Formats: sequence, C-alpha cells, structure tokens
Amino acid sequence: MEERRYLQGSGGSQPLTALELVDPDRLSLFRYGVVTWIDKDGFPFSVATDFLLSENGEILLRKPSAYPTMMGAGASVGVLFNHITGIPTGGYTDRRYMLVWGRVSEDKGFLKLHPEEVSEWDEKILPFDKLCAAAVPQGKKYLESLQPSIDA
Repeated sequence: MEERRYLQGSGGSQPLTALELVDPDRLSLFRYGVVTWIDKDGFPFSVATDFLLSENGEILLRKPSAYPTMMGAGASVGVLFNHITGIPTGGYTDRRYMLVWGRVSEDKGFLKLHPEEVSEWDEKILPFDKLCAAAVPQGKKYLESLQPSIDA
C-alpha cells in the first residue's frame, strides 16, 4: 500500500489537494502525530502532537511547544500518524501508519498541514509478511518463482 498519489494534469504531474491525497476516514483512526522537521541549525527534530480534522478535511496540528524557536510557518515537515496494539501474550496487532510530507501554515492557533506526499500501510489491507515480501527484491523474486506452482 506504499504509494505516492499524484493527479496527472495537462501541465504534467500536479499534486492532489489535501482531501484527494489524504483519506480523512483513515486519518481519523489515529490519535496523534509525530511532527519532524529540520531546525534552524540543521538538526532533525521530532515531537508528538495532537491533531484535528476540520469539517472540510484540513489537517490541523496542535502547535508543539518548540514551534516558535524551532520551526517557522511554511516549514517543510513530515508527520507520522501511527497505531499499534500490543498483545498481552506477546507480539502486536492492528498495525498501521500514514506518513504525510508537506508544509505548515498558522491557522487560528493551529498549524495547518498542506500535504504534498503520502505513504501508508495498514496490515488489515496488506498483511505484514506480504508487505515485507513485496518490499524486498529477493522477496519479489521468491514470490514470482512460486507463482507457477500456485497457478498449477
């Protein structure tokens, strides 16, 4: 499910709008986001924050306390929304993430995220073992070698 979605327009590849790029129904399944940016000294910085979805699908991030000194409006950010449920006997289930790259602008006390790219994974759609197998070249070759015996 790892993908980057772009709309093909007459002038070439044009980014989709926030609503076309990020599915608000899937995004609403997450409780918080981890905002990552490069600070004024060139170092990566990450902080967890709450977020809201406006009625028209805008992603509004609560301003992190480090915002005034570390990141300015218009900054390029990555926001990781993720979820994982631990199993009491060991292991995990219900794993999913959405990574949104874009820029932020101030909006009524929040940071409005303007998505430019998105990648996501949900194990209910693509199980973890299939994700791993599809992501690794050796795994792809292995799955292709099995296909004839599956088709037989």
